[in-house]
Amino acid sequence: MSRLNVRLVWLLAGLLVTATCHAKAVSLAFLSGEEMQQTRTALQNHQAAPQTEQAWQQLKQAADRALKQPNPSVTQKGMLPPSGSRHDYLSLSAYWWPNPDKPNGLPWERRDGAVNPASKNDQSDGVRLARFTADVQALALAWYFSGETRYAAKAQSMIRSWFIDPATRMNPNLNYAQGVPGKAEGRHTGVLDGRYFATRIVDALQLLQDSPGWRQQDQAALQAWFSDYLDWLLHSQLAQGERDAPNNHGSWYAAQVAGIAWYLYQPQVIQQMVVLAQDKIAGQIRADGTQPLELARTRSFHYSYFNLQALTSLAQLSQRSGTGDLWHYHQQGGSLLSALDYMAPFSDSSKTWPWKNRDRVSLRLIPLLTLTDNSLNSDRYQRWIHRAIETQSTANTSPAARGAEREALRDVWLLSRPPTYR
Repeated sequence: MSRLNVRLVWLLAGLLVTATCHAKAVSLAFLSGEEMQQTRTALQNHQAAPQTEQAWQQLKQAADRALKQPNPSVTQKGMLPPSGSRHDYLSLSAYWWPNPDKPNGLPWERRDGAVNPASKNDQSDGVRLARFTADVQALALAWYFSGETRYAAKAQSMIRSWFIDPATRMNPNLNYAQGVPGKAEGRHTGVLDGRYFATRIVDALQLLQDSPGWRQQDQAALQAWFSDYLDWLLHSQLAQGERDAPNNHGSWYAAQVAGIAWYLYQPQVIQQMVVLAQDKIAGQIRADGTQPLELARTRSFHYSYFNLQALTSLAQLSQRSGTGDLWHYHQQGGSLLSALDYMAPFSDSSKTWPWKNRDRVSLRLIPLLTLTDNSLNSDRYQRWIHRAIETQSTANTSPAARGAEREALRDVWLLSRPPTYR
């Protein structure tokens, strides 16, 4: 059987499985369909907690803003990728700057933690990808909670523009992600950019499958795109460098691949990523719960949290898919839970972080602690969750920090089982 025929067979099988699953309930990779269903019922019956109602209004505002935006595409960037095709994704590494000692500034030099504004504009695709995936997620969630078809229709239109339409679609690779002028056209660290395809888009696609206007050919085209992208993640030399990264990059590689494999009904690949994550946990986390590779960074709090965000996401997915128990995995050194135990007290912004650091948004830990307690049906972190929410600090004055705090609280009150107050 030809490769094309094989692909058609599994695509049709995948569509059949999808139809069967959705006759019962929507199954989500990183979000909790059960808990979201309870939240939706509470909102519809006007029985939701005030914090949940506020979180819903914030989400709705984000979705309303997305309704007014033109559909984004990788073809809209100002820079041309080395391939000559604007359909190839391109981004610049955030912590690299022109060399002041060179007339042409090349090659750029690294300044860890200092973000070069040139990496955060529409000349490349990094900001565009983050904005696109956040907007699609907000629209899909707004459709789920409200039932208003305008949200689903806009999300569908944006998805078709990014992944399907020949004139605007992205090629399924990250060959030119996080490039460094004068040094590399693309680097393995750029695979990190694609994490949003798993953590935001996969669940959005599941939520949209039953929405009016969603077509079987849309589903088939997306399955084909993600199949090609997964193949690139698993076999390209660039992506293999990310797989082997010992720090948060390796953790996010495993989480991204597992999420896309879940979407494509490939549990054997999820299992491989669980084994890979076990290696990352064993190599990254000390017995006291610290993460030395992340603590060595100039943004040590952010990266300690960021690595655990990847590992907890994958732990939840592996639990749901029956492919392993990362929550309690322990071989030598520390464990995922010991790392969370170490970080939990720092959700209290008044507790001093004892490591070199540029920035800190303590509330970002709360969704991770909530996810852990909900997944394990425990109250292990409830005291820290309650304390952090009840004593929110106004120390963060930057728009980015305030936005991160709002997003963290939204995730707690709207997208998961919220804390129960005494």
